[in-house]
Amino acid sequence: MCKYDLSDRNLQRALNDLEWEKERDRFDRADQALQASSVAYQRYIELLKPYEGMPLTEVPMDVLQQADAALAESHAANKQWAKLMGVKMK
Repeated sequence: MCKYDLSDRNLQRALNDLEWEKERDRFDRADQALQASSVAYQRYIELLKPYEGMPLTEVPMDVLQQADAALAESHAANKQWAKLMGVKMK
């Protein structure tokens, strides 16, 4: 920047542009994490929907394991979203 003898105004403008790009990238990654969480949670619901109202012991173990994996994936994506957005989660 010194090579082109940019003024303070131009320097501040360039820094603001860089900050905006960084924030936009963070929001894009947060949106992707939120979308991944939604897809995983929807998969969890669809896996267990046929067994609604049945005792847990009648649900096949492989379905329970797949549902647990989908729920864990959803929670991980939610945690990533919260971290990117600066939200404190318990």
